[in-house]
Amino acid sequence: MSDTTNAGNVKDGYDIFAGDYANDPDALWAAMRQGGCPVAHSDKWGGSWVVTRYDDVRDIAHDGARFSSRAVEVAGPIPEIGHELFLPPLTSSPEDHKAHRDLLAPFFTPAKIAELEPFVRDEARRLATAIAGRGEGDAVGDFARPLALSVISHILKVPLDAQNRFVDWVVRLVRLGPLDQKVRSAVVQEKLAYLEKLLKERAGAPGDDLISYLAHAKLNGEPLSRKHKLGSLFLLVLAGADTTWSAMGASLWHLASHPDDRAQLLAQPDMMRTTAVEELLRAYAPVSIARLTSEPVELHGRCIAAQERVILPLAAANRDPAVFDEPDTVKLDRKRNRHLTFSSGEHRCLGSNVARLELRVALEEWLRVVPNFHLTAPDAVEWTAGQTRGPEQVLIAVDR
Repeated sequence: MSDTTNAGNVKDGYDIFAGDYANDPDALWAAMRQGGCPVAHSDKWGGSWVVTRYDDVRDIAHDGARFSSRAVEVAGPIPEIGHELFLPPLTSSPEDHKAHRDLLAPFFTPAKIAELEPFVRDEARRLATAIAGRGEGDAVGDFARPLALSVISHILKVPLDAQNRFVDWVVRLVRLGPLDQKVRSAVVQEKLAYLEKLLKERAGAPGDDLISYLAHAKLNGEPLSRKHKLGSLFLLVLAGADTTWSAMGASLWHLASHPDDRAQLLAQPDMMRTTAVEELLRAYAPVSIARLTSEPVELHGRCIAAQERVILPLAAANRDPAVFDEPDTVKLDRKRNRHLTFSSGEHRCLGSNVARLELRVALEEWLRVVPNFHLTAPDAVEWTAGQTRGPEQVLIAVDR
């Protein structure tokens, strides 16, 4: 199994929330891959190992026996078994995973996803038109974020005024929570209380939405437990928010800063449905996920004890030169594109095709309304770090 010595990685001691990891993770991952051993270790933020090669990310994602998904956060104390945040099917055990995933599958069929397109298109056009009318705006705060939140609000049939609440939860849970466990605990309790209220309301007055479905769903002939209902709903709100708007924001940042690629899409709009969206997803995969070792594991000569965190940066896999030709170059017509943006194996993202739809339609409508635009402060773009990576703001001006 080992292909190197037991020597450490040149980038041991990395900080997933600061320095090179936050500012230029692609270069950092490249250095990790080239440093003699493609596995690095850090004691910061609860401790973790990080793998950087495509094959390692894919193989670990497939190996549920040795790499458990019971806790997927990339930082913070490693929870004791039985005390982790239960988010089925993401954190479900191997024996339960399929049943938990199948329970939600009816809401992610091709037909269900196709029903979303008119709503997504109308919202994207409305938001882009408002920016075009002003002549400037923030492609994240004025477009990508409200669009993603409108879609998840539409799926769940919750009031649009819940969007500010969702943003607050994401910021405190994903951005601040790993650095401050009191913040994390507080937002988890707030979110669970709000979601439980929604479940109780839909239990008494059900509709055709996902919350009503969960409120009345059964598993093996028995009603879902309170813990299961809340966990699945917690996951759906989280997964439909930050990751999606981060992918949209990064893609719009790219098109603003790469006019040749933007011109190519304007000249060949059909590329959006063939290769362009997949390439942008490959290049700007927003998510890192974690696994916990179920037993001692040796990776490339490094010995990892049981119950230690291994981070899988999906973007690092997508930048592996052993798999992708010129991986750091965005090629909108890239034909062979086996990216791992939605992970791999049985835990592959259930909502991947919803995310694809949102990104495609968002870019189509943006380019239809705002075909030419540029960054107004290119050197001021800051990127989030940790579990999800995307630009905090993308300030643009419309070119008339």
